[in-house]
Amino acid sequence: MNSLRKLTTPTTQIIRSFHAAYPRFTGKTVEANTKTFDELVRKADHPVIVDFYADWCGPCRVLTPLLSKTVAANPQVTLVKLNVDDCPEIAGEFKVAALPTVSAFYEGKVVDTFVGAQPAKVASFIEKHAELAKK
Repeated sequence: MNSLRKLTTPTTQIIRSFHAAYPRFTGKTVEANTKTFDELVRKADHPVIVDFYADWCGPCRVLTPLLSKTVAANPQVTLVKLNVDDCPEIAGEFKVAALPTVSAFYEGKVVDTFVGAQPAKVASFIEKHAELAKK
């Protein structure tokens, strides 16, 4: 009887689609690489927060879970994680000189950035850019 009572919990993440062949995941955390960066960030039709990080970076390991949790609570945006060791050309293009670097992209362009583990800044940063999706 208990096995019949299992309920699935609804997710708070919104899955929308633009163009029939391109699913859009908002409120989620997605890993990018050199092949997927353009599609996930530059061609996105919604605000995207990019977390430039490295596996060896201690402050990155502290900040990333907070970013993921805050983006999940703001489903108008997507968090894209980019490992700078795996994608140095993209990190160089955006002049990432320190880690973690968190940039907000809108309409394919960087509109805001902060550098360093600044947990107090995360919520306001993401909420500010989630508002762009409502315009």
